[in-house]
Amino acid sequence: MDSSELSAKSLKSYSAATWLKFIIFSAFGIFAFFINFNLPEYQITLGGWEWGLVKAQSNVLCSHLTNFIKAALYTGNFNAMPFVVWAIGAYAVVDVFALRPQKYFHTGKVNAVFAIFKVIGFVVLSMITVDIYFGVHFGFMGWLFDPVASLNENSIANFVMKNILVTICISIPCASLFLPFLVDYGLVDFIGVFVRLIMRPLFRLPGRAAVIMVTAFLGNFSAGHIAVNDQYKNGRMTERESVCIDTSLSTVSVGFLLALATNTGLNNAELWGKSYWNTFFWVAFLITLIVALIGVRIFPLNKIPDNYYEGATPNPEKVIKKGVAKAAIVEALDIVEAQANPGKRIAYIMKETMGVLGTVSAGTSFFGTAGVVLYTFTPIIRWIGYIFWPFFRIFGFTGNELTTACTGAMISFVEVTVPGLLVTVGQWSMRLRFMLAVLPVSSIIFLASFVPCCMGTEVPVKFWHLCVIWLERMLISIIITGIFAVILFPASMVA
Repeated sequence: MDSSELSAKSLKSYSAATWLKFIIFSAFGIFAFFINFNLPEYQITLGGWEWGLVKAQSNVLCSHLTNFIKAALYTGNFNAMPFVVWAIGAYAVVDVFALRPQKYFHTGKVNAVFAIFKVIGFVVLSMITVDIYFGVHFGFMGWLFDPVASLNENSIANFVMKNILVTICISIPCASLFLPFLVDYGLVDFIGVFVRLIMRPLFRLPGRAAVIMVTAFLGNFSAGHIAVNDQYKNGRMTERESVCIDTSLSTVSVGFLLALATNTGLNNAELWGKSYWNTFFWVAFLITLIVALIGVRIFPLNKIPDNYYEGATPNPEKVIKKGVAKAAIVEALDIVEAQANPGKRIAYIMKETMGVLGTVSAGTSFFGTAGVVLYTFTPIIRWIGYIFWPFFRIFGFTGNELTTACTGAMISFVEVTVPGLLVTVGQWSMRLRFMLAVLPVSSIIFLASFVPCCMGTEVPVKFWHLCVIWLERMLISIIITGIFAVILFPASMVA
């Protein structure tokens, strides 16, 4: 259907039920991901089951549900989440050897290697789980279970489980539960008609990408990956568009940003006289967009073909030249009419999510642990990080701050929250703190959970492409973030 056909179609031809689905389901999707509301501090006790304390906060429904489940199943006296994470990891191993062995062992060496990493990660995850529940502290694994000063006296096992695995294994299903209301009942198509006039010339991407980007930023990068996977498999995005959105716009969520701001001290009003949270939030968002604008135009993203998913009927965005508002409504209502009921869509999305979640659980257990071990016990991360030395030197970093900046940039490829830990102890300039908070956000890609999640979908992204894209984004991010840091913060701001 071209733009003239869209214009000719009468809005009266749609049933009241179609209109109500579009309005109600889309409104609920917006509410779940984008509307902050306050909840007071609470703690629930059911007999001997005492939930963890949830502090009063303003957040979106998706994040409130995440906190609710975390309090019920992890931070209280019913510590079920490590076992849940282990069970999800076990599913990933079954997936490798029984459910989809052809995907891992007959589609290229990289997938086979990642399958091996999953198995190793599951073994490590099993050791961590046994230690948590049975107190079996494996004597030869002291490096994994003993407290580490650089991780605020957390053990590597506890850090990986608490800061990465539990959070991801709760937030991904929560995001998936509400995702159909956001992407399946006309909202992304309605907004996409308006913003495609910007997204196409600037980012070479469909207007739908804007909604998915904001979803990832406010929800979780995994929500972005799952949404893109669904759009790609349904013929609504090409291979190039899907990979670009996955690697350039699906960055870490506000929750990760808050952790980075806390660890780097940016939101510590007592330290600086005021909180720099809002400055950090909006500048990080802006820099991510600027880097994406450059990244989609250079190798390897500009060489990925615009192929559609095999077997899918291509359904690209239509060219709308006039009657934009009406065309937006018509596109949205057409999608609603053709869509299954919410129960079926939620079941489908949750089924797709399980494959991604298994990859994240087992894969993150390997990559997260390996990366933190390399950072903690070897100089390898610091040595490799010196490739960024000339770029940080431009902005006046010297001595220990220069070394820390290079190390932080490199370790962000492994795990996104670790760079902030480098400046939790000691005196550091605001420029360094700011850059170590922004760079993990704008570089987007990291091994601990992003890469397993991304490669766990049907989007055909190559691992070596992810490595190249991360390096490009990091180099560009250092330059752009450095300029912002120099403008925003005098060199004398040290604490």
